[in-house]
Amino acid sequence: MQSRLPVGVCKFSCGHVLVQGGGGCGRPSRRIQSRYIRRVADLPVSGRRVELVIKARRFWCDTVVCGRRIFCERFDGRILARYSRRTQRLETIVHHLGLALGGRPAAGLI
Repeated sequence: MQSRLPVGVCKFSCGHVLVQGGGGCGRPSRRIQSRYIRRVADLPVSGRRVELVIKARRFWCDTVVCGRRIFCERFDGRILARYSRRTQRLETIVHHLGLALGGRPAAGLI
């Protein structure tokens, strides 16, 4: 069986480890609207690129007065920010490399 992964890439699947956040009202919901795949880069392990594959869920908010009808489960902001493609620890290293190397030389390291 051939692997579809490029050489040097590790993938890990995380199933429902996200912190469930409420809609605009802050109340949790159990009604799942849909699911989607989120791919997030993390720090390399043994010289290999790491990509976290997260199965995130979208929920319906049952509260009538809530301004947000559909919301997604999220990580704590210290680990993974909203809409982020990199973990916070990788983002910190990229930021410091950019400052130390002036931007362009560090672009080839990612």
